[in-house]
Amino acid sequence: MTAVPAFIPPELARLTTTPPLGREWVHEIKFDGYRMQLRVAEGKAKLFTRKGLDWTAKFPEIAEEGARLPDCIIDGEICAVDAKGVSDFGLLQNALSEQKTGGLVFYVFDCLYADGQVLKDRPLQARKLALQSVLKGGRLKRIHFVSHFSVESGDLLEAACRLDLEGIISKRLDGHYISGRNGDWTK
Repeated sequence: MTAVPAFIPPELARLTTTPPLGREWVHEIKFDGYRMQLRVAEGKAKLFTRKGLDWTAKFPEIAEEGARLPDCIIDGEICAVDAKGVSDFGLLQNALSEQKTGGLVFYVFDCLYADGQVLKDRPLQARKLALQSVLKGGRLKRIHFVSHFSVESGDLLEAACRLDLEGIISKRLDGHYISGRNGDWTK
């Protein structure tokens, strides 16, 4: 059993002109928001930026909901969503400046710590299962699991463009969580 780490520097995506091909890659919607890490320890939740700054006070509703989860570290993106269901960075900035953050959503896509263990050395597929387990039964309305797609990346990118989405993130299904830009995640 390992204590909940204070912070784990995030894995970052490399910008590419075309998404990778092959069955070892899965793809997710790219959101236009603030990358955050939710750390829950002993019923207390904190939200950290990708640089490790504590922004819990900026997103009190998400922190309050996160405190219901078991001890964990979850990686995701806090977003404001427009009427079409698309993340909108301008709306997010307005919500923050007006301190009206109750309608924001935390889209979570990775789990770095759960069940007393750091999960960075496990493949993405195992971390996604751990994330689903952590979220199970939490009665969450602001924290949402991000599914991945195992379709051809070009088809998904084309669909994302048609829907005016930010883009896609491609990840190696067997990849470990490595802080920084290593090429296992692309955007």
